[in-house]
Amino acid sequence: MNKYKKLINNSIIFAIGNLGNKIIQFVLIPLYSFTLTTSQFGDADFLSQIVFLLTPIVSLELFDAAFRFALDKNENKREIFNTVSMILSVSALIVLLVSFIIAPFFKRYPIVLTAIFLILNFSFSFFSNFIRALGYVTQFAIAGIVNTFFMGIANVVLLVFMKLGVSGYILAFAIGLFSGVVYILASTKVYKYFDYSLFNFNKLVQMLKYSFPLIPNYFAWWLNASSDRLFIIMMIGSGANGIYAMANKIPNFISTVVTIFSQSWQISIVEEYKNRDNTTFISNVYNYFFCILILIGCLIMAFIKPFFYLVIDHTYYQGWLLTPILVLAAIYSGVALLLEGIYTAYKETFSVFVTTMIGAIVNVILTILLIHIIGYYGAAWANAVSFFMVFLLRSIEIVHKKILNIDVKRILGYHFIFLIICIFPIIIKNIYLPSVIDVLLIGIVVLSDKTIKNRLFKAISNNLRRHL
Repeated sequence: MNKYKKLINNSIIFAIGNLGNKIIQFVLIPLYSFTLTTSQFGDADFLSQIVFLLTPIVSLELFDAAFRFALDKNENKREIFNTVSMILSVSALIVLLVSFIIAPFFKRYPIVLTAIFLILNFSFSFFSNFIRALGYVTQFAIAGIVNTFFMGIANVVLLVFMKLGVSGYILAFAIGLFSGVVYILASTKVYKYFDYSLFNFNKLVQMLKYSFPLIPNYFAWWLNASSDRLFIIMMIGSGANGIYAMANKIPNFISTVVTIFSQSWQISIVEEYKNRDNTTFISNVYNYFFCILILIGCLIMAFIKPFFYLVIDHTYYQGWLLTPILVLAAIYSGVALLLEGIYTAYKETFSVFVTTMIGAIVNVILTILLIHIIGYYGAAWANAVSFFMVFLLRSIEIVHKKILNIDVKRILGYHFIFLIICIFPIIIKNIYLPSVIDVLLIGIVVLSDKTIKNRLFKAISNNLRRHL
């Protein structure tokens, strides 16, 4: 199969799998706004971000190593599976033990529930990444749907009917992840791989050499993406963090696109990175993907003001003004993750860590400085600048390695369009008029860009016809 067609084909499968996931998450945004106070939502979001921070640390990032190593045809898949399973089982026991010890000292938070959420999060990450490497692409996609469907049902029951607040929010995540794990085990029969006698210490060392630089990388990535919430809570309060966290839910659509694409991109780049014409392939994907992310950001900005006005509880309304900055941060984050796929294909994970750490240092410094001046807008700007730094450093290094050619004029042009579209909702007081103007402008841009219109959209439509 043509490498572009395979990339798009896998992306469509992952998109179908993620569609239900994101529809449910979209529905949950107003549910959270009406069932949790800004302070409660701030605490709940903070706990979930802590889980996402700790996941790569307590799992030693081995779920990523399992995926990368299992993609190599000459590797023993059962050996990889059991080596990682053994380490994660030990990690799970340690996490549970520590949670019971510290729970009495943090009575405000559901510590044990959060620990269970953490264990299920790295378990789901391992099983889903492993089956994706084995070629169970459809099951991988459906597992995401199962996870989010049960998480959504649990949210309704626990928050609306049982009114469990923060505990219900955390428990709903755990229920969704548990359901996803059960589905993976049942649908792929991967449980038949379990045989701890196949644990291989030498293989563990090899995988740790790959995954170990990714641990501080993910910590630094968390500093980039989520430390702003911690600083907002400490310096402004949980209520402000609730508004900030709600505004951050909207750019998550960009993160969804990135997640969908990166799932297929990781497979394609590993298969193609040794080919002689890989520079053309990587460059085309990079330039198209960057422009598409900006277009998605433009669409979000076209409808953000009426969305907050009509759908979100009024206590969160001012959060829409944060969205342009957070969308920009999400775009740069997405491109940086695309470039991370290139590094991991070449197994150059140390460069991933270095670039992310530079961005994290910039983020922390700017967040502390700017929050004092412009409040949570400062945290948003620090986020955008730090992800810009990561994307820029990675782009420069990969261009220097002669793996990537960037269409600078087109990308700058799309940035200019994004700026114009962001300005209209701010300067026009009417709720709906900016949306009409922005949609017309986006339509003109898409129709005038013949490369994207003729190549990418045509390829997507052709593949959709085959699936329908």
